Amino acid sequence: MRRLHGTTALALLASLALAGCGPTQMGPDPEAFKGVDALYTAISLREPDRVDACLAMLRSLQQDGRLEEAAFDELVAMSGEAKGGDWESVQTRLARFMRGQRRGR
Repeated sequence: MRRLHGTTALALLASLALAGCGPTQMGPDPEAFKGVDALYTAISLREPDRVDACLAMLRSLQQDGRLEEAAFDELVAMSGEAKGGDWESVQTRLARFMRGQRRGR
């Protein structure tokens, strides 16, 4: 019985720890959401030039304080992986990133 309580407690702690580990938040700015949506489209079309244009726009938003730096860094990393040939996997990860955003924080 004691072992069951220990296992249950460990499982509960693990689930609580994972619950707090959501995706990086980009901030509430509507233009950031539009920019990430455009990046998703560029990645889904597998167009490196469009990816670069989206990153330039997102960089401007980040420099203006309208896009969180950690989110920008993550988007840059994903874009590099996509342009390196991992388009489909990055598209899936970017979709998950987008779904995990909380607006209006």
